[in-house]
Amino acid sequence: MSECSCSLKLGLHPFQTSSAEETDIVRTKFPSFVEELTKKTEENYFQEDSVPFKLFPPSVRPDANKLGHGYPFNCEEEPSKKKEEWEKDYKAIKAEQDVANQFNIHFTNCRTEGFLFQPFHTDTYLKGMKEKAKQKRRGDAQRLHRDVDTLPLSEIEKKICECVGVNIGDIIESGEDLDDKIDEEALKLKIKERERFKNKGKTLPNDEDKKNYVKYSQYKKEVYDNINCEMDLIITIAAKRTFLEVEIKSHSANIGLKSVLEKAAKQVSKGNKIVEKFHGDILREWDFVRVIALPNINKTELEKEACEHCSNFLIGREEMDHFSPWIENLLSKLQISDCTSDAYRKLFARVVGCYSHSEHHSSTVTLSLAEARTENEKAITEKEKGVYSENSVPGESLPETFQLTDFDKKENKSVYLYWNPQQLELLLQNEDTKKRVLFNSSFGCGKTLLMKHFAHTLAKRDSDKKVFYISLAAAAGQKLGESNSSKLMWPAVFDIANGMDFENTRVKVIGVKNLIQHYQDKFNQHAACLNDLLETFMKDNPGHHFIDELPAYEGGRYHATKFSGPNLTHLTDPEWNDCCVWIALRPCKIDSVNYDKFTADAQAYREHLTDQLSFHIPPLCVNMRNSSSVKEVDNVYYARKRSVAPAPLPPNPVCGNPAIVIQCDNPSYRGKTVTAAIGKYFKKTSEPVIIIVRHSSDIAQVVEECEKLSDRPVTTYYPRPGRVITDEVTKLKDFLREPSGLLVTDRYLFGGMQARNVICVASYCDTTSVTRAIAQLIFIAGKDDVKLYKKANIVVDTDIASAIV
Repeated sequence: MSECSCSLKLGLHPFQTSSAEETDIVRTKFPSFVEELTKKTEENYFQEDSVPFKLFPPSVRPDANKLGHGYPFNCEEEPSKKKEEWEKDYKAIKAEQDVANQFNIHFTNCRTEGFLFQPFHTDTYLKGMKEKAKQKRRGDAQRLHRDVDTLPLSEIEKKICECVGVNIGDIIESGEDLDDKIDEEALKLKIKERERFKNKGKTLPNDEDKKNYVKYSQYKKEVYDNINCEMDLIITIAAKRTFLEVEIKSHSANIGLKSVLEKAAKQVSKGNKIVEKFHGDILREWDFVRVIALPNINKTELEKEACEHCSNFLIGREEMDHFSPWIENLLSKLQISDCTSDAYRKLFARVVGCYSHSEHHSSTVTLSLAEARTENEKAITEKEKGVYSENSVPGESLPETFQLTDFDKKENKSVYLYWNPQQLELLLQNEDTKKRVLFNSSFGCGKTLLMKHFAHTLAKRDSDKKVFYISLAAAAGQKLGESNSSKLMWPAVFDIANGMDFENTRVKVIGVKNLIQHYQDKFNQHAACLNDLLETFMKDNPGHHFIDELPAYEGGRYHATKFSGPNLTHLTDPEWNDCCVWIALRPCKIDSVNYDKFTADAQAYREHLTDQLSFHIPPLCVNMRNSSSVKEVDNVYYARKRSVAPAPLPPNPVCGNPAIVIQCDNPSYRGKTVTAAIGKYFKKTSEPVIIIVRHSSDIAQVVEECEKLSDRPVTTYYPRPGRVITDEVTKLKDFLREPSGLLVTDRYLFGGMQARNVICVASYCDTTSVTRAIAQLIFIAGKDDVKLYKKANIVVDTDIASAIV
């Protein structure tokens, strides 16, 4: 490869390691910390069925005139500083997302190990240990009644210095004046900080305090400031032993182009040095590749400011239009490794693991908290509506000639960006296999999405047969009885949303209420269990049936004691030969005493369906809905065993906002705690928030307090005397069409739905409530639950409880 003959110095730069052998200094200094990071990343991202190349996060391209929100200016408005700043931020974000989108599309189908981060912050490195060091310093200062800045460096801080390649030794030479040393150190700080630093340092009572003061200042400068660098886009490719950084600029004018390139070159050079400093101990024989992207500039203009060598590592307008040839040419220049080292897994644990300890959001840092949540939601759902029933969206349709191996066809890109490989495998099965399908998967794996897609498909394709979508989210279990039947006349939010999704189609949505009515009209009596209702309706209505959220068990709504699946032997009758039946079993938790019997009965039922009735059970096991922070909350609880194993975290997760837990021991304060949480975490009043209340006794006070918030409309949906169900459903539909303000409901009625923002009001956590959240989860809990959250490193907010009391 040619050498660089200009000042940009782009391209390949081998890591310069001082050691002849690969070491792992972080593991040496912090063995338990590395063990924790390695374990979490292995569990979450290296399952057998996980994709080898991982994207953090998926790129979300803004609409033509949006930056996470509507364009806030009149198009004919005179130029202003505020308008110029907004447009500058927009152009920067759009350029970053346009470039990242090209890389995402290419690496989505990559079959080699690697990962992509956009953007990446280097100060997330060792985040957990740096926070631990801070906490120790504050604790020691309080215990010893000392100033936090005058304590000597702790052992943790010294180890951090070694891990980041910083040597803070005996910085005070014999006989050197300490006040002069403080003046010297002050010059390294920002101008506005210098005077305060000097004044405080020179008034310290003794030389030891002054010496520690200077050392700690150097520590903060080296460990926090000097190693802080935002990388627009980083990519690692294990087989190529490559760490690639792309610096993206939104510059669109030829004037000043040289200075823009030089500034970008300095930024990737800094990134190169920091990565080498941090990870050179494990990346022996790896290359750092420096790339600059200016998607709004013609390549001919870029080439005027760069040598022939560096031009190969510049992305201009032409490369954006023909990205595949450019990226393939770049990859061909990289070495092919036959190395058996586990350097990549170590790097992954360091980068992704440490990032999980960071407060950084996945979206570009110029976005507000509310906008970041919206971007997270768009990355997962492709929409920014706020509340979902996993309805079908544009881009999901499969071309008639689509083949799973046709990765490179342009028309297939939207398919791969929408369906994951497990889902595609089902949709591409032959018609006989797709005729009978049983989903027995965890929450968030796309069961509802697949059923709705195929129901839509059959409704358009097979006009001779009826298509029923039976939504059973409102069902509390198998046993009904007269009292239960009256309660079930309230359809679940999920059932109503499903009906709205199929409006103006041939698909007829059936809820528990409809099943009860059909049974009573036929037999003039109440059914004993849900299976009786379902079997009767199906026998009386041959056609395509999609049965969602079927509770194939007896017991509480999500607390199973006995497996109980419906009798489907009528499917062997000739009139059902050409009818599709898809069933999604609702996951549940089972008491240990009943677990063995339950699982044995469930297995026998599945074998009966597959062997006797030709059902196909697709292996869906990738959570496509919840961020890692939401799943962490759910994983705290192990009191009951699960009917199916929880799905591992998604291969393309959005690192959303951390889950928040607010302690509230007094039930009478739960309503006030809710409104305090809304005021603190959801300042944008138009942002929809779902409030799920576990206990019916708490709903009235929660609604009362929420209605005191004059700037937010409140929609309520829960069973209560004197309310006309049809009126309540109408109000709920209005909210679901245009979500805004607050929706207060209970966990049973909201089951099956998802929302961008969820507040759970409960005495303890449960999967049903937790897995409703896409981007932001706030949980209001008693002190016993808070203890569990602390063990799981969930953020605990103590300020709100203190303020209310």
